[in-house]
Amino acid sequence: MRVLLLGLALLTLACGSDSGTGPNGLNLNGTWVLKTVDNKALPVAFADSSLLSGQIVISDSTWSQVSVVLYKAGGSANGDTLKLNGWWVAQGNDLTLFDNGNSTQYTGTYTGTAINLNTKTATLLSYSK
Repeated sequence: MRVLLLGLALLTLACGSDSGTGPNGLNLNGTWVLKTVDNKALPVAFADSSLLSGQIVISDSTWSQVSVVLYKAGGSANGDTLKLNGWWVAQGNDLTLFDNGNSTQYTGTYTGTAINLNTKTATLLSYSK
């Protein structure tokens, strides 16, 4: 029983704030626009595609991401829209975004004007308000 209560207490602490304010008092709520990928301005080319644009909308304890990717073979001529969403946890200036589908996790840091996230492929995504 003690283990269960301890687990619930830790989960409650880890869930961040229900106001969109991180533990350091900075407000995460709002639209964050993708500015750079691995410190390169958009669009950024990869072997099979180019990332044209992206944004993350953060509210209270959830987030949603929209990215536009142009594939070299297949896909739409103007790029395909990819969407993810989930929940987030913040501690100090550290931020972790979890995908509702459990396939993606971003870890990084945030300030009042910037979010820097590392993807599972070690790509650095930099967003600003």
